[in-house]
Amino acid sequence: MPQLFDESLLDSADQSSSVQNISMIDSLEERPSEGSWSVSEFLHQTDSFFKTLGPFVIYGEISEIKSYNHIYFKLKDSNDGSTLDCVMWQSYRQRMSFEPKAGDKVELNGSISLFTKNGQFKFIAHSMRKLGLGSIMERLNELKRKLESEGYFSREKRCIPRFVNTVGVVTSADGRAIGDIIKTIEHRNPLINIILYPSLVQGASAPQSLLSALNLAIEHNQCDVIIIGRGGGSFEDLLAFFDEELVKAVAKCPIPIISAVGHEADYAFTDFAADMRAATPTRAAEFVSSVLRSDLYNSVEQYVKKMSDAIFRIYDYECMNFDHLCSRLKNSSPQLYVDNISKQVDLLINRLDSASANTVSEYEHRLNSLKERLSVFEPSYYLEQESSKVKNCLIRMNSALDRQLFDVSERLNYEHRVLSFNSLIDKKINLLKDRLKALVNDIQSSDVEDRLNRLNQEYIKQVTRLSSLNPLYILNRGYSITFDNNDHAVDIDSLKKGDIITTMLSDGRVKSEIVEIQKNDKASIK
Repeated sequence: MPQLFDESLLDSADQSSSVQNISMIDSLEERPSEGSWSVSEFLHQTDSFFKTLGPFVIYGEISEIKSYNHIYFKLKDSNDGSTLDCVMWQSYRQRMSFEPKAGDKVELNGSISLFTKNGQFKFIAHSMRKLGLGSIMERLNELKRKLESEGYFSREKRCIPRFVNTVGVVTSADGRAIGDIIKTIEHRNPLINIILYPSLVQGASAPQSLLSALNLAIEHNQCDVIIIGRGGGSFEDLLAFFDEELVKAVAKCPIPIISAVGHEADYAFTDFAADMRAATPTRAAEFVSSVLRSDLYNSVEQYVKKMSDAIFRIYDYECMNFDHLCSRLKNSSPQLYVDNISKQVDLLINRLDSASANTVSEYEHRLNSLKERLSVFEPSYYLEQESSKVKNCLIRMNSALDRQLFDVSERLNYEHRVLSFNSLIDKKINLLKDRLKALVNDIQSSDVEDRLNRLNQEYIKQVTRLSSLNPLYILNRGYSITFDNNDHAVDIDSLKKGDIITTMLSDGRVKSEIVEIQKNDKASIK
């Protein structure tokens, strides 16, 4: 097993050696000189000496003051800037008729005291008399009146954005202010970006440094809001935030700006020029991060819910509106109008067809009557009758010839005439045949053919005349038939401007509106 190191043995050895070393050092140590004082003796003697000097009356300007039960302040010489730490105990303070503040010129009556604990030299004020405003305050009040008259303090203040994405901070990179701001914002809402524009915050170069840092933040234009300020300090430490050029730049800043200088009781001119004054840098950080991360999430959820509700409301409204428009469109749609017009057209067509059918039927009846009348004079009918007559004649002639031939044959057979009569009979037969052929030729060459031709020409003439009387036949020749709304034939006297007329052509119908009527001179037509 590993062994543990025993530290007690080492401690005992060290103690024994230390005792020996101390004894050796004591033997070598020199004694203080005769008449020398210790620090404590010197401080007590000096304090006693100061008290023997009696009371003093001094004057100067209060440059820094802290008021508790007692008043701790510094009195400054306006000539060379020398300062003296002063204190007024509560018992003396109760006798004062005014509340002192930085910049006051005062006269003090008191004594000198030396604190023996730390050797600090202080003036103990027993009374204080106000001499008037200090030179610093006089200059500041004059500057304040000037800036107020120029409107830098009375300009319209802008609202600080509720939702901040990036905040710019113009302050010292080493001060407590930036640390407090970062800590506060990261604790409350770590989603906010912080951009530091470092600058000096006290001293002679501080105003120009602050002005350059602010202009840089404005030039970058990356911030939703700017915080300019510093932590607490003496009145002199805060003087950079009273600079005229800096105050004007704060008032003209295009980005919303918060002034956070010192503590609750401290005021600077930038507080009046900025869009908002914060008592401390921490308060400024709390304000720009007023929307916490949880608040941000809740706000997002609420906005999402509101947007969803709004979208559904809009959707329901648009659906109702769409249904209403569809209903209106259905009641007044072009298709419905076309259907109504189509029904009217169909009705008119039926009426026109009925009227046309009646007219055509009447003309067909008249045509059939004419055909029946013409059929009597039809060549085929007449030819058929004549042919029938010819056939009857031929039949009768053949029958008579057969009877004669039969009689001759019987007579020849019966009488047993001599064979010489045969040639005579043959001649007679041939003669009869020749006569029959001549008769047929005479019949065919007679005026029957002329009569048939005349009948055929008459038939063609009557058919042509009948066709010319057909109202539908004239449409093929480029003419038209016009009807009014009641399907009646029209004349120029029955029409007026604005009437609707229907014109029938060979290949369709045309509906027109009369815009002008011109009458012809009947005498000129004749």
